[in-house]
Amino acid sequence: MKKLRLNKWTISMFVVAGLAIFSLLLLAVPATATPPGGLTPEPIASGMLQEVIRAKLKDGEGGFTDGTDVKNIVIVKYTLAPGGTFGWHQHGGPVWAVVKSGALSIYDGDDPTCTPQVYGAGEGFLDPGDHVHLGANETSEPVVVYATFMLPEGGLPRIDAGDPGVCN
Repeated sequence: MKKLRLNKWTISMFVVAGLAIFSLLLLAVPATATPPGGLTPEPIASGMLQEVIRAKLKDGEGGFTDGTDVKNIVIVKYTLAPGGTFGWHQHGGPVWAVVKSGALSIYDGDDPTCTPQVYGAGEGFLDPGDHVHLGANETSEPVVVYATFMLPEGGLPRIDAGDPGVCN
């Protein structure tokens, strides 16, 4: 059996070729996550249900319309600084949210007009969870939001999403 002998030049060419291919892959795969900015999450509580509960919250309006097998409940307090954003994301299940203070603007990833739904202090809403959206604080005061996530086993409270391109 003949031994393969590699000289320094051959090894250098393999390294350069490998780096070139790696660089091209990085350029070819666009960054998809849009991370939050100015957001401070504070976990309040999390608990597993003894039995799965089938939850169906809305008919024909998107968001887990066939129902969700809820196994985990997670409660989080979010404080969003002025000019801050949750980043584009979705959830692993439905979310009940209550704005404690400030005003939260929610942008829907499917809205080509990029028109926010604004929720003020004392207002609550149901986020069906399985659609891309972004929450933003467009005011000069902090926004405080309490969210209760209804998640299936293994479901995540936040799933990063790419910018859908509907807003500047």
